[in-house]
Amino acid sequence: MLSKTLKRDLIFSRAYYFAYMGGIGFISPFINLYYVSLGLSGTQIGTVTSTSSIVGLLFAPIIVSEIKKQPHARDLLQLVIFLSALGYFILGHQTFYVPILVTVFFQALAGSSVSPVSDSMAVSVSRSTGSGYGSIRVFASLGWIVAVLTSGWLIQRFDFIAGFVGVSLMWILGAGLIFFVQPHHFVTQLNAQLPKPGLRTAIRRVTRDRVLLGLAIGLIFIGFANSGVTQFENVFLEELGASKQLISIAGILSALVELPFMVYSDRFVRRYGADRVLFSAILATSVQRLVVLFFPSIATIMIMRFIGGTAFSLYTVSYIGVISSRTDRNETGTVLALYTVTLASLVNILAAPVSGAIYDLVGARWLYALAASGYIIGAFCLRVGQSRSRGQLAQELTS
Repeated sequence: MLSKTLKRDLIFSRAYYFAYMGGIGFISPFINLYYVSLGLSGTQIGTVTSTSSIVGLLFAPIIVSEIKKQPHARDLLQLVIFLSALGYFILGHQTFYVPILVTVFFQALAGSSVSPVSDSMAVSVSRSTGSGYGSIRVFASLGWIVAVLTSGWLIQRFDFIAGFVGVSLMWILGAGLIFFVQPHHFVTQLNAQLPKPGLRTAIRRVTRDRVLLGLAIGLIFIGFANSGVTQFENVFLEELGASKQLISIAGILSALVELPFMVYSDRFVRRYGADRVLFSAILATSVQRLVVLFFPSIATIMIMRFIGGTAFSLYTVSYIGVISSRTDRNETGTVLALYTVTLASLVNILAAPVSGAIYDLVGARWLYALAASGYIIGAFCLRVGQSRSRGQLAQELTS
């Protein structure tokens, strides 16, 4: 039986994910359409993305580590969320390439630490309540559905500024909601004896764990190869004739499946193990990319997005599960930052402009071939890490 305090933590962490991750849906599906409408080329769009990645690479792990060491970590998270929301609002008023780059730099500086600190908080709350990470993350999918549908309707009528205002307001709301979650869920040190984690500690943890190392290598291939689809799929939909309202509908199809399946994913992870579920989810996503490659159409993309909600749910929950199960509590936040920000940013620095150049050269369709190959290689890397980890464990038991 949960105490009132733990119930409150669970309720408000779910509400926070609804506002924070759901709020991203106000602009994320339309951001590259916005850049295209301003006349930016694929290479320029990739450079904007890579600028955000460079900032995340350099500053996010440091900021995350410092935030989680502070007794007022929750207040600091509220501050960076507010500053990032302000950055989105300012970005919506830019119309030229260089001011966009400058704004993205400062927005990323504020916002790059939000995701890992939030995920670390959610893992802490889910452990304390026994609810599972998926039971919190599913509210992000619900928020995404509401935000994307609302944004598509507003952008169709009031232009892209409506999306930027929407995400700013949702993030400010999210900053207020986490005030009601207990402060210790945001702090690394649960007691004075726990060591203070840093980036070096996180790197040592990853390099010494075969599964985490295999996952890291696999994510490098996946992140590089899938960058083009991530950036230009909605642009591809528009090229195929989809309206902004239809693009917004396409943006919620995966989330509709995530609503029931995110919770079931917790059960799959507990039953089969996070690493096995993650391997299956990666392979399933490679199949989705291949289907679009061979049958490119609005209908195919929408069907694959709908079906893909299952794979995405499994991927999201098992991904967090692999990292949290193979790290100590005081390390989880920093290791999450290493994966979700540092590693992803390092890959995007090169992948985003390269993918933009490929898009300019051959169009969006062949980006799916590149993405499929990346997922297949990533699955192989994870499997090799799993096999070596089990072999090492067996050797230790018999020695």
